[in-house]
Amino acid sequence: MRQKIFWLDLAVCSLWLFIALANCSWWSLPAHFLMVVTVVMRIILSFSLYRREKRSWMSLTIFSALFALLSFVGQVMITTGDFADLPFVVMGINNDRLTHTIIKCTLLAWLFLGPLAVYIVGLCRKTLTASTLTWKDALGAILWKDEGAKKYCQLMLIAVCALYAGLAMDMRMCRFACIILPPLSLYLINRHVTSCRGTSEKNPMVGKLWVMVAAMVLFFYAQRYAGMWRVWMLVVCIAMVAYICWRTFGKQGLVQISILATIYLGIFLPTLAIGYNQYACIEYGRRGLYTLEPLRGVFYIKDTNTDKVGLRDRYGILIEPIYDNIVHNSRNRPLGIYELRNNGCYTLYNVYQNKMMTSNVSDLNLQDSICQILDKYCDRNAYGHRDRLEVRVTNKFKAEIPLSHVKMTRNGITSYYDYSDHPYISEDSVTLHSGEFATDSIVRYGDTFHVLHYSYDVKRDSTVLYNIDLKTARQSTPQHEELDELAKRIETLLK
Repeated sequence: MRQKIFWLDLAVCSLWLFIALANCSWWSLPAHFLMVVTVVMRIILSFSLYRREKRSWMSLTIFSALFALLSFVGQVMITTGDFADLPFVVMGINNDRLTHTIIKCTLLAWLFLGPLAVYIVGLCRKTLTASTLTWKDALGAILWKDEGAKKYCQLMLIAVCALYAGLAMDMRMCRFACIILPPLSLYLINRHVTSCRGTSEKNPMVGKLWVMVAAMVLFFYAQRYAGMWRVWMLVVCIAMVAYICWRTFGKQGLVQISILATIYLGIFLPTLAIGYNQYACIEYGRRGLYTLEPLRGVFYIKDTNTDKVGLRDRYGILIEPIYDNIVHNSRNRPLGIYELRNNGCYTLYNVYQNKMMTSNVSDLNLQDSICQILDKYCDRNAYGHRDRLEVRVTNKFKAEIPLSHVKMTRNGITSYYDYSDHPYISEDSVTLHSGEFATDSIVRYGDTFHVLHYSYDVKRDSTVLYNIDLKTARQSTPQHEELDELAKRIETLLK
């Protein structure tokens, strides 16, 4: 029981250290360095108490002083608050304030009152028998003098490298960390547990490390797949890790270590290395192994059935994949404002606040219906290469933002949409009344296009409700009947 509590305490302290290192909002301040030192002192205190050192009061005094100072400054409350947020963030549920407070208070009691209580009880029961701890050991030397602490530091250093690779989310760093660090960790755990020297003759595990490497390759490239493909890839990955952990530890009777090593090496460490939880949002695959500025933890996902794209972050989905394209570096937008483009219109999205902003049209359903009509219309009227078509539908009482505005170019059987705010076909100097046509010609790419402009009002009881403004630019001469027919088909959508 004592050993299990010690492992649990190290796990809690390790997560606390990860949170302190990952919190970049105040990393440039001296308080951040002191916070990391405080967590390290808490780990030193754990090892000294586990060794039953009478002089653990030295580590306890240093830790208590730093803990009290940083609690007053606020850094301890920030890190424990982030720690308490973890269950809600990982599971994708709303933060319950009462539960958050309970978790935070429990953490504070475990981290500060726990070692104090253990030391006092040890003194009273006279179970603290060792007296070899020096001030040098209390300040950190125990981490390389004690064999268990030394192995822990090696594994923690590997985990911290995986953490920073995941935070950077650089494809090459993540791939290296994901494929190399878990096998290296397995090798170090095995050396410590079985006291082997690492030679292939004495340690049969060394010859099977390729299984772990293969499992991590499968884990890394599973990001690009969705649905059952990714599920099976992850299942096979876990099975391969479980196999080598069982061969390494389970056959020696170390079943608990085998299970813990499978969870740590097969799930936690590679997830840390790639920088996000790929077990969430499993129905959509990742599109490209790069992130979007300005936040490193935001990237594209893709619906393989529709080829639409969306966004997710490290923990779950942000934007469902229902858009043709997402532009994150537009020169016309502030940093952090993305254009979600679909069917010729766009909606602005603030990635900092995870909030939808304004759209350039007011009726997205109407926009989608008009795009479907235009595809059939262009096919029926044999629109050629680079022929253009523009449709603008406005509400006469709210004309500031159009109900729908489609700017389309045909390329064979494919339609391409223009999302700029500039005039698309031509800029007219005259205003058309309902039922009137206007003709013009423009030159694009060395070819002459014939422009036909038509305006049509949609009325109800002699009251004008909507205006449908149509423009087409074709290399062949467009017919008036074509645009009149198109206007009446769009009119049916407005009734």
